[in-house]
Amino acid sequence: MTPVSSTCPDQAPALEILRRAGFDVPFFSYDYLLHGGTRDAAAKLGIDEHCIVKSLVFDNGKQGAELQAVMVLMHGDKRVSMHKLQRAAGIKRLMPSSPETALALTGYRPGGICPFGLKTNLPVFMQETLTTLPILYINAGQRGVVAAIPQESLQLVRPVAADLVSEGA
Repeated sequence: MTPVSSTCPDQAPALEILRRAGFDVPFFSYDYLLHGGTRDAAAKLGIDEHCIVKSLVFDNGKQGAELQAVMVLMHGDKRVSMHKLQRAAGIKRLMPSSPETALALTGYRPGGICPFGLKTNLPVFMQETLTTLPILYINAGQRGVVAAIPQESLQLVRPVAADLVSEGA
């Protein structure tokens, strides 16, 4: 697999954020398929789905000042345990955010969400086993663009590592 270019796509802000922080990361483009998820991206890019990181947004379903939301970074082939996430976040009830809420909170459309350059200050949680992978493949803020990042670059978003995998996932 070869990076497609050394120049940032115009709509992939995470690449520029990472580069400004000293991480010169390669990126890969693929034909994005709506609802294709990490399985489709992995197949098109020839990457193990376990090494692709999903950036997921969850909220408590409330509006305005009562809205509480978090981001979770999870292996592409795993599911988030809501019980474990609620306990780790200290929020009684969380659910996947609607596409509209996710866009409003992150500034990114679902399918291109990443933890870098978020529109709001979301707490970021990550599956603890992501720290065992030297390179992670993560959306770059644009659908169909994935960055290959060193695991230590996640420290830019100060994630809280925890066991968040759903049993049987």
